[in-house]
Amino acid sequence: MPAQFTNNSLVASTNVAPVSGVSIWRWLVLFPRKWALAYKVSRDAEMLRNAPREILQDIGIDRMDVDFVCEHGHAPR
Repeated sequence: MPAQFTNNSLVASTNVAPVSGVSIWRWLVLFPRKWALAYKVSRDAEMLRNAPREILQDIGIDRMDVDFVCEHGHAPR
């Protein structure tokens, strides 16, 4: 059977499952929350990277732990 070429996007994407309107709305609602959480995490990480030694000592965190978490995304074991 010869290959069929088409410019019709619906025909070209028939292998993709249909997306319901509910899942699109859910994604639109959750996207700003995920973005806000990612922004908060990056802001807090930057604050800890630039924090003075005295502040880190007050809250009981070593500079090496901050560097490790910022690099690897989890606390050292």
